[in-house]
Amino acid sequence: MKIDHLIFLIHSGAFESVPPDIVRKRNLAVYVELEKQVKQRWLDALGCQEKSVLFLQLCGPLGLLEAAREKLGEPNACYVYEDPPASGDRREYLHLLTQCIRDHMAKFDLEFDPATVTSEVWGETFEGCASGYSGAFAEHLGLEKPPRMAFEMTVYDTRFLYEPRRWETILFEGTDIEAWVFECHNYTSAAMFQARLTDRWFDKRPISLELDAITMQVCLGGAGHMIWPESPPPGKGVEEDIRTFVMTVQDSHWIRAIRTNFDELKRVVSAASIGENPPAATKPNTA
Repeated sequence: MKIDHLIFLIHSGAFESVPPDIVRKRNLAVYVELEKQVKQRWLDALGCQEKSVLFLQLCGPLGLLEAAREKLGEPNACYVYEDPPASGDRREYLHLLTQCIRDHMAKFDLEFDPATVTSEVWGETFEGCASGYSGAFAEHLGLEKPPRMAFEMTVYDTRFLYEPRRWETILFEGTDIEAWVFECHNYTSAAMFQARLTDRWFDKRPISLELDAITMQVCLGGAGHMIWPESPPPGKGVEEDIRTFVMTVQDSHWIRAIRTNFDELKRVVSAASIGENPPAATKPNTA
């Protein structure tokens, strides 16, 4: 059977398995509730799929897999799971997971054309595993069309993304990289770069931005700890302090606009320069 569309569901149910005392201690209730809402969207959407779709669930509750099989049929729902290798090598692990997909397709006589098949990304978290594993699968499966990140079908773990007012994506011509720019609930803004066709954990393409240290910050994902500027900007009366900041796709940092608006952040992000992946970055990690 010819498959025309892939759905990558990554690490579903991450918060529902957290013990209640830990939910209270770490103030995770908002994520537990969001996960419930998004999970219902997954179930509703599975009932509207064509017969040419292949649902690929990376780990997560088996109940979701059974629901997918009921709605799509057993051949069209694959549970992607393998024990990590003893070596801890991530490329080897991705190879095993991809082989799990290929074995399922061979078992049920499924095939797809890597040049034409479309795909989308669901799961957890938007900033981390959902983008990382879907890009890795796209690379290992040889997909030529970038998977579509379905933000409304993901769960995030960055607190300032709670109830965003709006978001837009910026595509960088000639690459598989896109930037997501959000206007947050408190009218600050935030942006993140993501690769759609590569294994993010090995993607060292540099991203260079010209940022104003007066109005912008760079933060780690999830926890949101500020890592830039390293030195405080000048005091009052200084209109701008433009500095070059370079990160890689692998870093997945947030660019935060604290004292300027959504449109200005879009302008700065759109002007980013994307470099090439150094050859050494494509070699397997044997550490």
